[in-house]
Amino acid sequence: MKKFVTLITFLIIASSLFAQRGRVSSALNHKESDELDKAYETIMEALDPENSRASNTIEWPRTWHVKGQILQDIHRKGVKNIVDEPLFKAHDAFKRAVELDDRGRMERQLQVDFTFLQTNLSNYAVMAFENSRFDVALECFERFMEISNMDIMKPSEEEVIDTAIIYNAGLAAYRGNNFEKALEYFKRSAELDYNGVVSYQLVYEIYKEQGDSIAALETIQEGFQNYPDEEQIITLLINYYIQSDNQKEAFEYLDIAIAQNPENASYYTAKGSTLERLGRIEEAIEAYEGSIKVDSTFFTPYYNLGVIYYNRGVTSMNDASQLPPSETEKYDAKMEEGIDYLKEALPYFEKAYELDSTELAVLETLRVIYYRLQKMDKYEEMNEKVQSISN
Repeated sequence: MKKFVTLITFLIIASSLFAQRGRVSSALNHKESDELDKAYETIMEALDPENSRASNTIEWPRTWHVKGQILQDIHRKGVKNIVDEPLFKAHDAFKRAVELDDRGRMERQLQVDFTFLQTNLSNYAVMAFENSRFDVALECFERFMEISNMDIMKPSEEEVIDTAIIYNAGLAAYRGNNFEKALEYFKRSAELDYNGVVSYQLVYEIYKEQGDSIAALETIQEGFQNYPDEEQIITLLINYYIQSDNQKEAFEYLDIAIAQNPENASYYTAKGSTLERLGRIEEAIEAYEGSIKVDSTFFTPYYNLGVIYYNRGVTSMNDASQLPPSETEKYDAKMEEGIDYLKEALPYFEKAYELDSTELAVLETLRVIYYRLQKMDKYEEMNEKVQSISN
């Protein structure tokens, strides 16, 4: 009789267990029939901690596996109003299945699901990025990397490194103003020599934005050590030292830049501007002329040279106006000197105007020069252009 009672008890327990696990099968059947709302509702009943009959299915890895598959289908088929971010929740469900699958019976199935999940995450990241949902894109990339380094997904204890994903995670974080994460991923990307120059540049920009000039300088110096021939890195160093008023260092890197790329006119112009700020005008003129020799279509050196000669002309004329009326000869000499400087300035401003006919500073200066040189037709022409732009 006791054996009979035990058998009945066992049958009741087994029947209850099969009934509970049958709910998981039912959820899977709803999924296969594209009834994803019913599938999700059913699987969640099997995982309801308030439901005493779900005690076995909550700890059954297959339940979580099916939940992950249902959620993945909800995402893939774009079904709305069932659950938010189903792809991320699918990842969580599959991870729970791995935790509960202590004998590894579902390992191969889960490996396949995780592989498909990574593809979905990658595609979703691109879509989120294009729609400026940078936090979502970042989470996609981070979950992608997490999957790659799960024990069941990698052949050895060594970390699996996907440099493109690391860099893209940094980019998503940067665009989403998550600078802490952006620094983490861009530094790693630079360390791995993936888009290293851009990675250093972006780390530099973040530190500058945060007001950490020491870290910014250290970053770009490290970038220069690793990429000494890269124009972007050298340019950042030059600009940093110019903005910091450290002319000695600026000149050092300008000379390096010119030696490495003598065909880059902007380096000569930057050197000219730096020399001009130091009052070394003749050297500045030489640098600007060097820039023009390299690139005769570069606006800035023409404009800067014109300004140098124009200012000299204005200074001479102002000096003349300060002389007493009795010193006629000195007055005439100073005025003539001023006119000569304006004549020197004129071709540079005319070339600047030829390159950019909308720059108001050029138009206004040409108007003054034409008036002083009594080129009245040109003066009227320039005056009309100034008026049209000003209005």
